[in-house]
Amino acid sequence: MAKPIQIYGPSFSTFVRSVMMACELKGLAYEVTTQVDGEAVDFHTPGHKAIHPYTKFPVLLTEQGPIPETVAILHYLENEYGGTQLYPSDPYAQAQVEAWSGISGIYVDHEIVREVLLEFIFPKGENGSVRMDKVEAAIPGIQNALSVVADQLADNPYICGNELTAADLILIPIIDYIEKSEVAKAKVAEHPNVLAYIEKIRVQDFAKHILS
Repeated sequence: MAKPIQIYGPSFSTFVRSVMMACELKGLAYEVTTQVDGEAVDFHTPGHKAIHPYTKFPVLLTEQGPIPETVAILHYLENEYGGTQLYPSDPYAQAQVEAWSGISGIYVDHEIVREVLLEFIFPKGENGSVRMDKVEAAIPGIQNALSVVADQLADNPYICGNELTAADLILIPIIDYIEKSEVAKAKVAEHPNVLAYIEKIRVQDFAKHILS
């Protein structure tokens, strides 16, 4: 039996979840771990820096060495294992997937995850409290990100057209988290196509136990 694919990082991470869903789609056995070569490696330590120069995650641990960064990992899984296609073969369509992977992973992630969600996960206010003034100040950014996604989904069932792609895998965990948050649930509901998109994804086999 082949050794399960090793994904270094916390399972609550949106980007770790992107890689988990890719493995599910491709029918690959995997495990999310905090070990490297059988040794526990805490986050943001020299051991972590040895596999990612900025101590981020996920990192795919392969026999050839570590592969950091979500997009690189998704490309590796696509090329190494085949299975369900995450990238179209047409050059223009593939470029669109690359573009929306970047838009979702950089800009949407910043406005939703970095500016809001992380404040609830790792609150930095007095006595470990959530800085609600910071959260309120970030609401326009959430609205902007959701509007961008809604516009892209206006004529498409998925973010880059009629088929689910790697760009969706990067976006899905972000939208899932924000739709479940009390601070922004109503903002998602203002965009029925975004709500329908995430509800459709949540019941699919590749995602339902990851997003539960």
